[in-house]
Amino acid sequence: MASRSRKRGRLVTFGLMVGLTGLMFTVAFVPEHTSPATTPIAQVEENPVRDTEAEALVAAAALNQPVEVLAHRSEYRDVFAQPDGTLIANDHAQPVRVTRGDAWVPADAALVTQPDGSITPTAALIDMRLSPGGTTPLMVVMRDQQSMTLTWPHGPLPTPVLSGDQAVYPDVLQDVDLVTNVSVEGFSNVLVLKTPEAANLPELQDLRLGVTADGLTVEETEGGGVVALDPATSNPVLEADAPTMWDSGSGEGGTLRSLSTASDPEDASPRGPGDSSAVASVDLEYASGNLTLTPDAGMLDDPETTFPVYIDPVWQSSTNSAWAMVDSGYPSEEYWKFDGKRHERIGRCPSLCDNSQVKRLFYRLATPYAGTTILSAEFRVTMQHAYNSTARAAAVYLMSSGISTATNWSNQPGGASWSGAILQDTKSPTSTQSTCTATNQNVAWNVKAAVDLAVVNRWSTITLGLRAANESDSTHSKRFCDNGLLSVRYNRAPLIANQSELTTSPGGQCVYGSAAPYVDVPPKLVAVLRDPDHSSAHTEKIKAEFRVTWTPAGGTLQSHTLTTGLLSSGSPFTVTAPPGIAQNVPISWEVRASDGTSWGPWSSDGSREVCQFRYDTTNPSAPDVDSVTYLPADTADNGTANASACIEDDDWHGSIGVPGSFTFDSAATDVVEYRYGFNVNPSPTNVLRPATDGGPVTLANWTPTGEGPQRINVQAVDRAGRLSSIASCTFRVGKRPPAAQWSLSDVAGDPVADDQFGGHDATVGSGVTLGVEGPGGASDSAASFDGTANGYLATTTNVLNTSASFAVSGWFKVDDTTRRQTAVSQDGVGEPGFTLGVEAGSWVFRMPVTAVDSLGEWKVTAPGATTGWTYVAASFDAVQKVMSLQVGAAAPVTAQRRSLARSLGPVQLGRRIVKGGYADYWAGDMADISVFDRLVLASEVTGLKKTAPSRKAYWRLNAESGKVSPEHGNGAGMTLGVDATIYQHPALSLLGGGHLALTAKPGSYASTPTSADMAGSFTIAARVKLTSNCAGTPMTVLSQKGTHNSSVIVRCNAAGTWEMAVPGTDTVGATSTAVDTGTRPRTLGKGDHLALVYNGYTREMLLYVNGVPTDAIELITPFTATGGLQLGRAFVDDGYREHLSAAVDDVRVYDGVADTTLVQRLTISIREQPTI
Repeated sequence: MASRSRKRGRLVTFGLMVGLTGLMFTVAFVPEHTSPATTPIAQVEENPVRDTEAEALVAAAALNQPVEVLAHRSEYRDVFAQPDGTLIANDHAQPVRVTRGDAWVPADAALVTQPDGSITPTAALIDMRLSPGGTTPLMVVMRDQQSMTLTWPHGPLPTPVLSGDQAVYPDVLQDVDLVTNVSVEGFSNVLVLKTPEAANLPELQDLRLGVTADGLTVEETEGGGVVALDPATSNPVLEADAPTMWDSGSGEGGTLRSLSTASDPEDASPRGPGDSSAVASVDLEYASGNLTLTPDAGMLDDPETTFPVYIDPVWQSSTNSAWAMVDSGYPSEEYWKFDGKRHERIGRCPSLCDNSQVKRLFYRLATPYAGTTILSAEFRVTMQHAYNSTARAAAVYLMSSGISTATNWSNQPGGASWSGAILQDTKSPTSTQSTCTATNQNVAWNVKAAVDLAVVNRWSTITLGLRAANESDSTHSKRFCDNGLLSVRYNRAPLIANQSELTTSPGGQCVYGSAAPYVDVPPKLVAVLRDPDHSSAHTEKIKAEFRVTWTPAGGTLQSHTLTTGLLSSGSPFTVTAPPGIAQNVPISWEVRASDGTSWGPWSSDGSREVCQFRYDTTNPSAPDVDSVTYLPADTADNGTANASACIEDDDWHGSIGVPGSFTFDSAATDVVEYRYGFNVNPSPTNVLRPATDGGPVTLANWTPTGEGPQRINVQAVDRAGRLSSIASCTFRVGKRPPAAQWSLSDVAGDPVADDQFGGHDATVGSGVTLGVEGPGGASDSAASFDGTANGYLATTTNVLNTSASFAVSGWFKVDDTTRRQTAVSQDGVGEPGFTLGVEAGSWVFRMPVTAVDSLGEWKVTAPGATTGWTYVAASFDAVQKVMSLQVGAAAPVTAQRRSLARSLGPVQLGRRIVKGGYADYWAGDMADISVFDRLVLASEVTGLKKTAPSRKAYWRLNAESGKVSPEHGNGAGMTLGVDATIYQHPALSLLGGGHLALTAKPGSYASTPTSADMAGSFTIAARVKLTSNCAGTPMTVLSQKGTHNSSVIVRCNAAGTWEMAVPGTDTVGATSTAVDTGTRPRTLGKGDHLALVYNGYTREMLLYVNGVPTDAIELITPFTATGGLQLGRAFVDDGYREHLSAAVDDVRVYDGVADTTLVQRLTISIREQPTI
């Protein structure tokens, strides 16, 4: 039967920008990557995509072509894995795609008429509905639960004429058209006064427009503009600088053609002024739901004014990426996002420019590259027009500060001289494109230095300035589009070495200063090194560079560098200290790793120290260390000249849970004791004494508790108390798989349950139903036992020798904990060799005194059996004669077993053997049953659960009943506060049919009694989209409530970036440990995916933002908090704080550690994934 594997899951950014039209989703820009011509191409895929970064890297290497990482795809971003193991990210200033249903589609602002008669963009980030004419509102704009409505108070609207992303309402007043431009992020409305007579209309002396908002606060700004604020943060959602008006200048104006095409880039149009336009300010006042605009009478009356005249109440979105223009001729005017134009000029105006003089452009782009090595970075943009075909230079600078809606010539970053700006690159392009699209950028500047600074300083964005190299000569003028793109090729360098994995042999663990060991021979220097991009699959290799330094007495500093060959990530790398090192002075060494692209940090970087030793040929030699199981090559060298040296190899030996013995010996005849330590230096508390001085000793039955490289450090002590050099031997401990494993994910109706290792398939009784829901939820499978004589699974062969060490583990769910029921057993002669099951409300692990029936039993009992899914592990240590039983995250319970009995029968699931048949049938479910022919340690049980996270709860937040949103698996629901709602909208919901809408009011939250297991390992994940950036107003997305504090908090902090925090204690005034990710929240589209992951075994906590892990909080233990998960608030010092204004969706809690691959699967934002 075919084997099956299982995976245990165990307002608005509104604006006045021209829409992106004509984009093809399949042609997102991929920077060129050249592979060696000799590289074979196995196959070619068209536009290959893989869900996660790890899968994309593997596919890119196999296909020898770039592969997109779906988990990193967003409205503004795409990431491609390269065949060489690097990644290329493209961060766009403009959105290039949006979601529709559960699919990505090209961003498209072209207006279409809907069946209800309303007019909408084809595919936009926000819901905009334009009036089809009549008395309906001019526009209703919605984003999540916030909305803004614009009305035309001067009578019914005519039927609009649609042209691409523009709607023209003709003659809304005599000789006055109203033009609405839309983009995928927002909109603008422009009044077109076609004749001088129109300028005298009384309605235009103080033009009123109705503007009302729901969930937003509309206010005037000090600069003469207006802003729609998030009431929770007072930060902008929708912002407008002071409105302007302009005439048609010397360009061709006044025709309907100019309203839609404006083929001459210098011409005025409803999208913005031309270079020859006269420009004037428009006074603005907002009161009682009315926006009143007072045009400049002087311009309207001026006989030099060329009609049409355009009056533009400009609204813009608040986004992380942005662009702006400044004009020296209008030093106090703001041109945020080019005031809706698709392209703008740099340099001095060529001619007929009225007052417009020198223009410069700015682009703000995301730089989410903390912790990476930047290999290359280019700023790309489309040049739409040039003065002529002569090559003239345009320069890009990294600006000293950012831009905002208030940026103008007078306050531009660095002032008019660009003080503090850093020149990045200069190019002299000549080719132009007639349009501005997401993919036709035709000029590129090298900005690697700018992005490097962003990495070092953890900047979430950078602002680049673009100007003509010569601003006094108008022939240097050019026009560039708003489609700026930052393309970055990056790599994650190998990690800094863990100092606990640095060893001097002889010499022992890494030590600095006065405790540095003495050695009598030049030692081996050993370091275990890892690369985060390659460690999981070990498909690519890394090398190590060791640096050894010393200063001889009376001499100068000496430095030697030693480089190893290529080995797999996670391997021990070894070199021998160089000959000629000085004696009796400190010898320092450090190490770093390279993946062939980037060097990682030195092991002494930051607050760490170098490792040191002292070389003294008179020091007593290190003892010899032998182990048949774990150092077989060292054992074989006894009697040779190098008997005392460690002979290591790259093979894997033994296993976790498999004991082995070590023998220590010395050539010296006066050794009276040996001190030893595993992965630590020898300790006086770990001592073995030989029977006769100088004789050998044996450390019997040492059992490894972890896999991978391990070290034993041994030191001899002679009669005079002198300490020898430390023998340090490294060996690799394997992890022997189970002797048999039944995932029980077999298809319903299968007559046999597959052993995942092939040798012990189990026959399925008729009382067993396969394919039921497992502990990981709907995505998981299990077997259900009906509690009758037919409810069992049985092997036909023996699996375990129960007189030797063994273990059994699995997921169990029982209907009745009071009745004696057997989950797993193995047949013996007359009675089982062991049984694991429940009885009287407890879990019980039994073994017989002898193989003869009814002569007694040994047992260990763990109270607190429940009817829910429980992970249980039982083991027998034949060396120590100890039985152990661990239930869930509780500590193991142990008991002695003073006799041995061997059983050689088959394994039974769901029953135990008795005289004349079987009994104690199981009524309930099972999944992932494993039996081991070795010991399984308590720490390993944590690891087993860690590698298979199980979903504890999942709230889709699509609906609510009685203020409770149900849990997907029928667990405890999410209770909504009085001011919280489930917002349902087919287009605006984050995922699925709805999301949790929070407004930062005290009653705007949700909570559940379900808690993450703070005593073990856990993962909490959610998708969130803030109403506005939280700068100045910290807001909590999720927390877990204790008695006085939350045990964990994920928030947007006062700096406006995502952060995780862990209070030290559950007491008032406790100090928190926090990590600021430096990543700004996304307030558009699908927002951000956050995942908080805690490994209780390593005590390491990570916060993933959109599938990318941040710095870890290490060596912490969150205090146990049982007050339940909280959404939208934190409990601090006995009170709730940091209320959230946001949309929250897809909230999950897992028992266990979700790895990067699982987190990235959850990050895929286009659909709900209830099976994970």
